[in-house]
Amino acid sequence: MSDKPKQTADLAAAIKSLKGYLLEKGHRFERGPSYEGQSKTPSSVAETVRRYEGMGYTKYMQVGAPPVYAMLGRGHHEVHIFQPQDPKIREWLEDDRAALNDPAMREHMLQASGLSESELQAARKPQIFRITEVDDVFIITSEDAPPGRK
Repeated sequence: MSDKPKQTADLAAAIKSLKGYLLEKGHRFERGPSYEGQSKTPSSVAETVRRYEGMGYTKYMQVGAPPVYAMLGRGHHEVHIFQPQDPKIREWLEDDRAALNDPAMREHMLQASGLSESELQAARKPQIFRITEVDDVFIITSEDAPPGRK
């Protein structure tokens, strides 16, 4: 019996859960620096995870074989490392002119995950998620949003 259907189901569930968490009301996305084409930058999720583990981060989960998503943390700081599987999301993230908090993209991510706005909770502690692109890998780091910032 193949583990492929289970891996596919696990990946879909992890992505749905991640998107639900990241899209909670009150969170914001901002662009971090881009490290395209620089030497010594990891070009896979697995390589990036190893690099973060070397900096003292703990890997909480990793999805896919080879991995396409991982979540790590150190203290209250969390890191999401991923390679987008949805071409529309990849294009949106790669377009430096695209608004990261675009309502149309938010709706696309909700629909693609089988979520609706009414299912999402307000973030217990609103955060800013900085998205950095490193060659073919995207890294989302979190920081607490300043009070009153929307």
